[in-house]
Amino acid sequence: MNKFITLTVACFALFVQADAASNKATVEKLYDLYENGTAREFADTYASLVAEDYDRWLGRYVGLGFRMNDDEMTVEEVVNSPAKDHLKPGDKILSVNGVKAKEGNELPFQGPLGGEVKVKLERDGKKMTVKMNRALQTNRGDKDRMLGWLSNFNEEDWKDRSKVIQRNPIVAEGNEVYASFESKDTNEDGNEVRWWTVERFIFNDSGQIVHHGDINEDLLIAQQNGYKLSK
Repeated sequence: MNKFITLTVACFALFVQADAASNKATVEKLYDLYENGTAREFADTYASLVAEDYDRWLGRYVGLGFRMNDDEMTVEEVVNSPAKDHLKPGDKILSVNGVKAKEGNELPFQGPLGGEVKVKLERDGKKMTVKMNRALQTNRGDKDRMLGWLSNFNEEDWKDRSKVIQRNPIVAEGNEVYASFESKDTNEDGNEVRWWTVERFIFNDSGQIVHHGDINEDLLIAQQNGYKLSK
């Protein structure tokens, strides 16, 4: 932990009994840093607020319940079933439902609920095939995962972050804070894409974040990029 994080942690620790007003001010500060600060200012400040029992709700999806290293095509972490019963960290993915695992290929891990997924893999030097059916998954992150993600923030990528163009007033009640904002970005075709996001923060009595979740207009984003749902 660098000196900036240490100093920020010490400052926030002074709020032994955080209240709605101070929690609201904390979220306001995070938003201001996202819009006007540097990558390190935002990342270090957020990192200083992460509680030991922190939980990041990252949405739901239909899939297998594991995380993969896309560069090496290997299983990084197995978190839920059905993957828990069939995959292990370190497994090298060779193909999925006949689609070869290589850069540029979209592997069909996700898809219709209950659909069969046949994965050819290599484990400990041996090739094998496992079959499983997709299930509803919840994507979450803990303190270690969030701090790891924040540590990779860099100024070059920060320049390309989506821009907040409108914010509604932040609402706070006790340890819960709600915020909503509209963002815009430019897609690969040069067209502007817009969407709304609603966020929920829960703080502990020391003013640290124990839960952070959000939901946005994923379907609208896809439609603006020319995609639509089909079966």
